[in-house]
Amino acid sequence: MKKAILIPIALAVLIVSSCSTVSKSHSSPLEGSWSGRENTPGHQGTASLTFTGQTLQFHGTDADDWADGTFILHENTNPKQLVGVITNCSSGETIGKTVYAIYKIEADTLTLSGNSPGNLNIPAAFDTPGTRQFVLKHAE
Repeated sequence: MKKAILIPIALAVLIVSSCSTVSKSHSSPLEGSWSGRENTPGHQGTASLTFTGQTLQFHGTDADDWADGTFILHENTNPKQLVGVITNCSSGETIGKTVYAIYKIEADTLTLSGNSPGNLNIPAAFDTPGTRQFVLKHAE
């Protein structure tokens, strides 16, 4: 359960692909607050992500499903990638671990799918088995 909690934060902290360019700007297309649902089979419920500069905060349905981290974006990939590092979370064993995720933004909707912290693979698709999957709306 603790590893499952860190996956979303790790997703937000995800960001690395040796063949892509890393965005170094302090503002990103993800900037701001997003809220919606986690659609992971067997783990569905409300979720929120807040991106400020190069940091993020994740909160899932359960009170112990939260994480803080830093992230970078690979916007020149298809799909776009987010690589994050967990800096604080409900499970101390994942602090410092890297999370890899893919994302897309369509209108005001963020779709994000990421692997558990420490998994060095980038998800192949938004519905890849074993990933946590989120659909969030940008808060105005």
